[in-house]
Amino acid sequence: MKNKPDKLIRLLELARPAMLPALVSGLWLMVFLAFGVEPADRRNTALDEMGLALALMWSAVVAVGLGVFMMALNDALDARHDRAFEPDRPIPSGRVTQRAALALALAGLLAALGAAVTFGQVSVVLALVAAGAIVFYNVAGRFVPAVGVVTLGLVIGVTVVIPNPRLAFAWPILLTMTHVIAAATLRYFLAGKRPRLSPINGWGICVGWAFWIMVVLVLIRVRTDSVTHHSLGAVWIGPSLAAATFGLLTWLMLGPSALTPRARRSTATRFTRLATAWLIVFDASWLLSAGLWWQAGVVLLLLIVAAPLAGLAHVKPVARPQPPT
Repeated sequence: MKNKPDKLIRLLELARPAMLPALVSGLWLMVFLAFGVEPADRRNTALDEMGLALALMWSAVVAVGLGVFMMALNDALDARHDRAFEPDRPIPSGRVTQRAALALALAGLLAALGAAVTFGQVSVVLALVAAGAIVFYNVAGRFVPAVGVVTLGLVIGVTVVIPNPRLAFAWPILLTMTHVIAAATLRYFLAGKRPRLSPINGWGICVGWAFWIMVVLVLIRVRTDSVTHHSLGAVWIGPSLAAATFGLLTWLMLGPSALTPRARRSTATRFTRLATAWLIVFDASWLLSAGLWWQAGVVLLLLIVAAPLAGLAHVKPVARPQPPT
């Protein structure tokens, strides 16, 4: 009982809390687009029944639940590797047990599935597909660079569709998947993970990206006329500026001093934080381009939420009192 705050912090560390606002942002984008720009006959009827406030709440539960499931499961299955290479992680350091990590992962999955039920049967199926892809990634996919990187993009792409499977506007999904796959590839290289990226892996990532982009375009009919009166070019103004800014910031970050063997791991960490935060920026940029100003402001507030959460991973554990000798 004396160390409850410390235990809570360590459990939160397992969930990578700084990542969760970016996941919430993607689902909120789809909810705002559904209410703001899509005709009622093209969106999920469950959204009309629950209203905007409840739709935002349940979509946030889906995002957080699947995010916690993904991160906690990764730590639980990676405990042996972490004992050798990252002994300060919660499980190998003894601050959190492997059983607690698995329990947290299961709780996250159940919360996500329970929230997905409110959006209908198709949404539940999509949540199960996302959960299955998460399990596949952790069990096998991450050991093959091309497969693992593409699977991450697929997980995020499927997750953001859950609140509104009838979405008629697929461009945000395509941009999100592309950003996640590209950022995960660069992070893999910067972190020096094994097995090393090879030209074959590079081609595999490109082929996997192209395949799933085509799947999205086939399953979700891209009907740009459903995005208010804006033309396709106008809708892309915000995201294009956001992408160019992200490219510039990445180029400035990856200077010669940041790519030395000693600095590459810290560079990978800083780049991951930037790439994750930029998912929120992309989501807000879509809303701004569609004329949904206050909705974009709500999404951008998630950046403020993400900042203190990022510090939880660096909080020192509370020292346990030692019995008198």
